[in-house]
Amino acid sequence: MYSRHHPIHLLFLFLAVAVTFLSSCPAQEVASLDLTKFEPRLDLRRPQPTSQSPRHTAVQTRPCFDKTHNAGQLRTTLLSLDRTHYQVGDESRFEVMVENAGSAPIKVPFSPHLADLQPHDPAQEFSYSELQIELWIQAGDRWSANGGGSAIFYGADDHANTTVTLNPGEWVRIIAKGHFRLDDYPLQFTLAGNPADQVNAQASLFRAKTKITPTQAATSIQEVCIEKTQGQSIPIELSIP
Repeated sequence: MYSRHHPIHLLFLFLAVAVTFLSSCPAQEVASLDLTKFEPRLDLRRPQPTSQSPRHTAVQTRPCFDKTHNAGQLRTTLLSLDRTHYQVGDESRFEVMVENAGSAPIKVPFSPHLADLQPHDPAQEFSYSELQIELWIQAGDRWSANGGGSAIFYGADDHANTTVTLNPGEWVRIIAKGHFRLDDYPLQFTLAGNPADQVNAQASLFRAKTKITPTQAATSIQEVCIEKTQGQSIPIELSIP
C-alpha cells in the first residue's frame, strides 16, 4: 500500500538520523607536535641601541579575573612519562593530550616559535596568545606543586598555521622534555617524609603583548578564563640526590 509521509514527519526522521550519526562520530586528534626533535625559535630581535645602557626585561602576569564567564573548557591528560623513578634535577620526556571538553569550539595557539610572531620592525609592539602546559607533582592529597617541567605554545590570528581550533571532543597531542625540581615548601614536605608520588598535567591560556626598545623588553600577560580539568595522574618515585 502506498504511504505518503507528511513533511514534518520526514523532518523529524532526518533530525533523528543526524543526531544518531553525530553522536556516533568518534572524537579525534587534530594536531600533534614533538618538541624533542628541534629547538624552538624564541630569541626576539631588539632595535639597535643608541648607547651602552643596561638592558632590562619585565614580565607582568595577571590571573583570570572573572571565572563566571569562561572561554571554554580544556581537559589536560598526561599520557606517558619515559620513566617511573626520578631524582630532583633529572630530565623527563613526557606526552600530553589537551582536549576541548566543553560544548563550543575553542582556539588554542600551537606554534613553539615565538620569534616568528615578531613584526619586521622590532620596535613595534605585538600581541599573541600562549598555551602553557605544566606538569604538577604531588604527594597524594597532602601537597602539590608545579615542579615537573612545562611546554609553551604561541599563536596569532595574523600568522597562518600558528593556531588550532578544537571542536568539542577534539584534542592536540604534545611530546616535550622537562626537569623535575623542588621549591621551598615541597622540599620541606619531602624532607619530612612526604615525597611526590604522582604527576599530572594542566593547561592554561593567556593573551600577551610584548614591546621591545633598545634597552628594555616588557611583556604583559593576561590569563584567559577557562574551566580546567585534569585527566589521569601517573605514579612516580621522586627522590633527592
